[in-house]
Amino acid sequence: MKEYPYIPIEGTTPYERGVRYGALAREFIIRARDYYKSVFTRRGDSWREVRGYAGAYEEVVRQSFPDLVEEVRGIAEGSGLSREEIMVINCRYEISKLPRIPECTTGAILPEAAGDGKTFSCKNWDFSGGVMDHLLILHITVEDGTRILGLTEAGQMIRDGFNSRGLSIGTNNLQSVYDRGGWGIPVTFLRRKILMCHNFEDAVELIHKTPRTISNNMLLTDGLNGRTINIEWHPKGANQIEAEHGILTHANHFVKTPDIDAIKGRPKNRDARLKELLMGHRGHMTAEDIKTCLRDHEYFPLSICGHPDPEGDGYSRDRITVSSMIVDFKDQCAHICAGPPCQGEYKKYHL
Repeated sequence: MKEYPYIPIEGTTPYERGVRYGALAREFIIRARDYYKSVFTRRGDSWREVRGYAGAYEEVVRQSFPDLVEEVRGIAEGSGLSREEIMVINCRYEISKLPRIPECTTGAILPEAAGDGKTFSCKNWDFSGGVMDHLLILHITVEDGTRILGLTEAGQMIRDGFNSRGLSIGTNNLQSVYDRGGWGIPVTFLRRKILMCHNFEDAVELIHKTPRTISNNMLLTDGLNGRTINIEWHPKGANQIEAEHGILTHANHFVKTPDIDAIKGRPKNRDARLKELLMGHRGHMTAEDIKTCLRDHEYFPLSICGHPDPEGDGYSRDRITVSSMIVDFKDQCAHICAGPPCQGEYKKYHL
């Protein structure tokens, strides 16, 4: 059974945490650097220019999150890579907006729907299969004692996960007609900062006030109080979506303002399909029930459980569910599957 490496990170300062991260994950961070160097080179970009562009984000991040810039400095030191290279890995979403067709399906299930006082969040992360050689599970402890568990590409702050304050995030790619070049906070840094928040209200405020030049979707869940909100954010604002019947799902299209979607004609079915499947278990839902839903292949090749389509075009030839994660707040654990959940097994990781 394939498992992603588990990297525990502690330190009394952000820099010390970064050094430990870089040292423990050095092999995988180098793989991530080499992967994106190859991707950008094949696209015709100069690696030198890509590094310079990513490095320019450092000052932008420093103005809002100086502690995370120190962590980047530590990751570079521990891994032996340059800070610019670490910034490329963390800013790859902004630099290229690589995903050009749907990727990722997220969901939240509140006690009203799960029963027995349980709250869950879940996500299938669909992306290029090439990243599977450098994915990691991070377990981070920050200075104030907050613990964070989640998935990431090696060298990144984090992508999706949950913390000991009862918060989880699941994110989706969005592309709006307002997306532009320029300098905003890279989403990877924002994700990490959200997972350092102590409560739901602070996390929601942080999402709304953070400057941005591109779009992204964040499904935020409060496992302590049984709340969830989905925020579709773009350079000109943000739209909030509430749960219905205790269930909230999202994929890769704007629901509240579909007219600003930059990719026309994209399938808009995975969020509705996941909600339909989850509703079938409403009232008494377990992690096993959610796993069954996340293994669904309806609408292949752009199904909830993704697999490459040899006859597809563009990204669909390589699109695969690189990981599947279910957060069980009651048990304070995450069930994580490496690769498509229909083929692998979920392993439980405790916070």
